[in-house]
Amino acid sequence: MNLYEADFNKPVIIKNINLHGMKKRRLYDLGFINGEKIVKEFESIFKNPICYQVKNTLIAVRNEDAMSIEVEYEK
Repeated sequence: MNLYEADFNKPVIIKNINLHGMKKRRLYDLGFINGEKIVKEFESIFKNPICYQVKNTLIAVRNEDAMSIEVEYEK
């Protein structure tokens, strides 16, 4: 499953980020690393971008980028 498909307010764990270059580096810098817990919190009026909580910080991610982040539900 990808991050975009995750349910609101249900923690997921990052398994893989299928991006390259500066986009991948920027997400790493913001705390999007393998094994990190993320929670889908809010969406904008037009549903793009969506706000995710990572390490007690809210970060807006475009849907096309969120679709490139593989996650699974926290057990």
